Amino acid sequence: MTRTVSTVAVAAVLLAAMAATRSHHFADLIGPGDASVAAFFLGGLLLRRVGWFALFAGVAGLIDLMALWGGVSAACVTPGYALLLPAYGALWLAGGRATGLLESVPGLLRGTAWLVAGTVAFFAISNLGFYAFSPAVAELTVMEFAGRVAVYLPGYLAQAFLYGAFGLLLARLLGADVRPAAAAA
Repeated sequence: MTRTVSTVAVAAVLLAAMAATRSHHFADLIGPGDASVAAFFLGGLLLRRVGWFALFAGVAGLIDLMALWGGVSAACVTPGYALLLPAYGALWLAGGRATGLLESVPGLLRGTAWLVAGTVAFFAISNLGFYAFSPAVAELTVMEFAGRVAVYLPGYLAQAFLYGAFGLLLARLLGADVRPAAAAA
């Protein structure tokens, strides 16, 4: 008999991880980096549906709004903030493509490649939005800005891998469906 975990439970755990670790809220108090990148990737892998993506995007925006109300600097909130939607969408789509992660070594390698691709796409899109609309970097050329933000990409990848691996392990232990979408239907 195979145990399965409800999609609601999976979503609740991913959203809770995102809320607890979003860097401008509790990370200074408890230490972990932001789990949002992995949460959107794992959401695409485990939840798949667009409605779940809309919920995750709404919760991420609500968390950010609450942070602003709590006194966090609004320096990163420019019209470019809207580009977080396609940035998170890239992660969700990459997660949806990362099928067969726990079924074979080729599946694991393919899933890892999708995690890297999704994280790099997220990083590029979100930073492009900031560069295009933030007066804080208006004096920088594209190359200067790229050089300054590129140093943060390894940290994004490391957090995505750590949270992603932990999330996949937990999903597997709890019996969540991590099969390809066609096999899961």
